[in-house]
Amino acid sequence: MRAATALVSLLQGAGSASPVWRADEIVRSIAATVPSGFAALDAELPGGGWPQGQLVELLLEAAGMGELSLLTPALGHVAREHRPCVWVLPCDSSAARGTSIALPYPPALAAAGIEIERSIFVKPATPRESLWALEQSLRTAHLGALIGWMPVSTSRDGDFRALRRLHLLAQRHRALVFLLREARVAETASPASLRLRLACADGQLHVTVLKRRGWPLLEPVVLQVHPAHWNNARVDVQPPAPPEKGRIAVTGAPALPARRWSLQSIFSH
Repeated sequence: MRAATALVSLLQGAGSASPVWRADEIVRSIAATVPSGFAALDAELPGGGWPQGQLVELLLEAAGMGELSLLTPALGHVAREHRPCVWVLPCDSSAARGTSIALPYPPALAAAGIEIERSIFVKPATPRESLWALEQSLRTAHLGALIGWMPVSTSRDGDFRALRRLHLLAQRHRALVFLLREARVAETASPASLRLRLACADGQLHVTVLKRRGWPLLEPVVLQVHPAHWNNARVDVQPPAPPEKGRIAVTGAPALPARRWSLQSIFSH
């Protein structure tokens, strides 16, 4: 008991210079962070922003609720440093299973200050290609940010091993690394240093901090990621007019063939 008392007094006397971190304290001195662009969220994030060189998981209750709008201020910051941004889109098998997906919209990214010319969009065909593209992106020293949709797996052990590899690769550089996953994996283990669950209610984004270096956050952080007047916007959809006699109604134009890139050619430079 006397030894323990002496240790406590030594730690208290060390003050702010002590390298000992207490589990009930939020770490404020992270080496490199990028402001999220939302003051309420930065106040709850260790270091006051998105950590660089760390794996960040965003667990979505549903797609298209504002998860990409949450990231665009930080991605705009990276773009001003003229560093490339890689988007590893959901693989074809995810779309085939009917998984809800909200893809990035290039005009909106450009309006947020993200240089499309420095953005690489990768469309993998299989989960294996998706993981390969994520790992190869993190092996690029000049990478500014990586946003990837983690492929759905039926094996928890397989997911953890894949996340562990990505976590170790992310620590090699100072890039922002975001992985988007379904909220149903919130109860599974993850090596990510920061895990956030996103939900939408009343036109606002509710961010629940599931994992951070510090005490648990019981209440979600409520953010207005879209202009408030969008909540009251209404769109009147008129039914299509019936075709005139003797004319054929055209319901849609054939899609143009998509230009496919070889993953090897993208990351071989």
